[in-house]
Amino acid sequence: MAPVDSSPRENMGGFELTCSLKAVDTIPVHMYKSTNTGMTVCIAEIDGPVVSGYFNLVTEALDDDGLPHTLEHLIFLGSEDYPYKGVLDLWANRCLASGTNAHTERDHTYYTMTTAGSEGFLSLMPIYLEHILYPTLQDAAYLTEVHHITGKGNDAGVVYCEMQGRENTGECMTFTELSRAIYPGDCGYKSNTGGALKNLRESTNNEKVRQYHKEFYRPENLTVLIAGQVKHADVFKALQPIEQKIISKGNRGLFERPWQTPVAPLTKSVDLDVCYPCDDEDNGMVYVAWRGPSWVDEMYDCLGCFLLAKYLTETSVSPLQKEFVERDNPYASNVGYTQYNFSTSTLCLMFENVPKDKIPLIKEPLMKVLSDICSDGNGIDMKRMKTVVHRCILETLSVLENEPHDTIAYMLFGHVLYGSTKEDLDQRLNTVRDFKKMENEPESYWINLLKKYFVDAPMVITKGIPSVEKQRALTQEEEQRTAKQVEKLGTDGLERKEQELQKAIEENERPVPDELLESVSIPGTDTINFHHIKSYTTETPEQHSRLDATKLPFFTYLDHVNTNFVYLFVLMDTSSITREYRKYIPLLLEVIMESPVKRDGQIIPYEEIVAELEADTIGTFTQMGFISASRFSCGSYGHTANLMLQLELEKYEKGVQWVKELLYDTEITVDRLKIIATKMVNDVAQLKRNGSKIVGHLMKGLLYNKDSNTFTSSMLRQQKFLTDILERLNDETGRREVIAEIESIRKILTSPKNMVLYMAVNVEKLTVQVPNVYASWNMFFSDVGTSAKTKLNVTPDWSLMNPADDIAINGCVTGLGCIESSFLCQTCPCITDYQSPDLPALIVCLQYLIQVEGPMWRLIRGQGLSYGYGIYPKPNEGLLYLTFYRATNAIAAYKETKSIVETHLPGDKWDKLLYESAKSSMIFETIEQEKTIGDTVTYSLLSYFKNVPHDYHRQMVRRISAVTTEDMTRVATLYLKPLFDPKKCKTTVVCHPSKVAEIGEAFKAMSQDLKLYNCLEETYLSEW
Repeated sequence: MAPVDSSPRENMGGFELTCSLKAVDTIPVHMYKSTNTGMTVCIAEIDGPVVSGYFNLVTEALDDDGLPHTLEHLIFLGSEDYPYKGVLDLWANRCLASGTNAHTERDHTYYTMTTAGSEGFLSLMPIYLEHILYPTLQDAAYLTEVHHITGKGNDAGVVYCEMQGRENTGECMTFTELSRAIYPGDCGYKSNTGGALKNLRESTNNEKVRQYHKEFYRPENLTVLIAGQVKHADVFKALQPIEQKIISKGNRGLFERPWQTPVAPLTKSVDLDVCYPCDDEDNGMVYVAWRGPSWVDEMYDCLGCFLLAKYLTETSVSPLQKEFVERDNPYASNVGYTQYNFSTSTLCLMFENVPKDKIPLIKEPLMKVLSDICSDGNGIDMKRMKTVVHRCILETLSVLENEPHDTIAYMLFGHVLYGSTKEDLDQRLNTVRDFKKMENEPESYWINLLKKYFVDAPMVITKGIPSVEKQRALTQEEEQRTAKQVEKLGTDGLERKEQELQKAIEENERPVPDELLESVSIPGTDTINFHHIKSYTTETPEQHSRLDATKLPFFTYLDHVNTNFVYLFVLMDTSSITREYRKYIPLLLEVIMESPVKRDGQIIPYEEIVAELEADTIGTFTQMGFISASRFSCGSYGHTANLMLQLELEKYEKGVQWVKELLYDTEITVDRLKIIATKMVNDVAQLKRNGSKIVGHLMKGLLYNKDSNTFTSSMLRQQKFLTDILERLNDETGRREVIAEIESIRKILTSPKNMVLYMAVNVEKLTVQVPNVYASWNMFFSDVGTSAKTKLNVTPDWSLMNPADDIAINGCVTGLGCIESSFLCQTCPCITDYQSPDLPALIVCLQYLIQVEGPMWRLIRGQGLSYGYGIYPKPNEGLLYLTFYRATNAIAAYKETKSIVETHLPGDKWDKLLYESAKSSMIFETIEQEKTIGDTVTYSLLSYFKNVPHDYHRQMVRRISAVTTEDMTRVATLYLKPLFDPKKCKTTVVCHPSKVAEIGEAFKAMSQDLKLYNCLEETYLSEW
């Protein structure tokens, strides 16, 4: 493909333009290579207010020492030119970013930064690259960040803490064994690049890390991807200092590109059982994997396998869902798929929540389904296959609109790892072309793929088996290992370990000179480009000339935005549903999406409905509330149920038809209720192993009243309720009652007085495709009485909470045997109004405390007490939250946090530079909420619930800029102080059962008397 006309063609500052292309034939992408150092720079010209950087290195490891991951952590602890821990993140905050980040994958490591506007990005980029190429890698940094032994004889460290929270989960243990089997011999694709705990304790060391850095962290192996609006000449000017430093270092020796060793073939099938620790033994998992095509020179077939797997697994009418999920007595709650695109790829089917007695039974019916498709008479349903391909094209375009920065980055990573030509890059940037070609592939193409890579090829089947005994054994093993370690070290050895740790902390925490931090100036925000949006409602005097909201049958909120799609939301108020019937809502929202429909007097089977819906939409969902809503968890404003359809412009009228049919014309049958309720019940087992979700459910279970969707939709209550429903569906009387009850709820939800419509679309583009935008509404809703148009009724979440005096306990500590680390959630009353004058000051105050390299970062994460932490307000709930995620020592983390807050309450401890960086990073986080068109749509919709104007984030930027330290002191006393007042706060903790009593006693000593539960089933979450 020839360079696009607008592309830069000249060489710039020693960088030579190697190619200019367009991603998905839309976004200009330019690639340069340094003639001096071999560094590659790629600029993707993405519109929007932020600029993102991805600094990628191809990395390879042949063991489980976790060198890629440990090195990734150590990069941030100082460089040759800036030998101070955290200086990079402190500067990032000043540059209108919110710290930096990094990710370790099996075949590459990449470092990220995102800033509001380009000015701060260009200031920070050369400093960041200098950290990547020339880190200090000090022993003191390794000790605190990777692994150390505490004075009490426990193993700790940030990396160790992170991996401890992951290593013994069912998913991780099952996948680890699968990887080892699918890639036999010496192969980096099977390595645990995060680091196995045993290796981190016994094998990994800082000298190995230094050698690893020398081998892989070289300019020839570094690709700098910039996604956003930035001048190319400014980029190369900013890179000159690091280019000169690289040159000054002299000859680096020969560079050998990673991943050049051929991968040994998988010659025979492998069948493995993997027992993992669990509190109950109801459901496990089965992973089935095959070796796939090469991501080097068989990209087309890699994409083909991806589409074939979507055909096999997506929606309830796919072959594997029908065989294993959509049936009486199902084999799984879901069949998922993932694909790892390496030089030799992995194709993996994942059977989730498999009843324990069915775990050994997956293989035979699976191979029968796949073989039958290949045999004469069955084959591929080519109509549906074309739908799958077409929908994938639309999903690709949608993701490019909603996540353009990451999408372009991932396309480029494949080229950096496994490509070498311009043609290769063009293919990776334009997978839509390959997908369009696949729309015309004959059935034989798909059958041949299925036979070659699935039916006739060796497989690895890994059965994850839940085991209470394994939980006990691992607990005992860890206790014995730690006791032996303490005995071996003795009192003197433990004291020495503590002294080493304190010395390392002291060395790492050398203060960064103020003049050094101030050498990077804080950029302005005037030139930042926001996405434009124009809003109308049924009530606004001004209406769009081509789409008048007053002419639609429901009260309508219309956003005219620069999108290529239609986003259609139906918002349904649940407040008039009784407590007894409210528990049906999760089931109803699922069943209307997968049921038969009565159309023109005929019943259309659910299989046809699901297939048609898949063909007519890009995305669909039902949920309660917004942002982070899921099957058993309401999002914000959870009293509003919603149906969402994302559509092509030309399918607008189809979308209107689907709104009518899904909400009003679905036929709710006993068969569908049974299958969907069973699927939901089976899904609970997986959620019960998630400590982070459980601790949140426990908090909401304390606070929300029995008339809230949050109370009725929680997983243990739903498990109990749905099990009872399944029992009732076994006799005729029960069937009639259940269907009558669920239909009565549907009638309330779909009453026009309880419904409003939200639509985001480019009206000009839509009316080119659909000149009469009202006809379909008039046609399909003529028999629905919509004359009385009712505005959105917003029920704030805080109004659904129990009065403080009615909450019987202050909180709880709950044991969960499948986790190693701890999770904590603590709340107290806080701001309930998004327009509160105190909110800007409060979020800056909290940002000061939690920012990267701020007080909590240094004392919580820096000492390895907890991998993640947060303090944040939720005005919709009227709560202030404190959370710890994967804490190795939750009590120490809690005490440190309490001390930090109390130290800052008097107001004389605010550091000027941390205050400035807190404001800058908070400005970035505010702007980032409208990073893409999809974000803009989401927050525009939420603005109606929050009762804020559409330019709310822009107003907040100005308000944040005006916050003073006096403001911070005032709000800290008002809102932060109560967070640690035992009379005002509520606390939930989830930890290993062996730590329940210890954590309970520690809180009791701090005047917080928490209820202790040895397991989840004992808690109040299952009580109605």
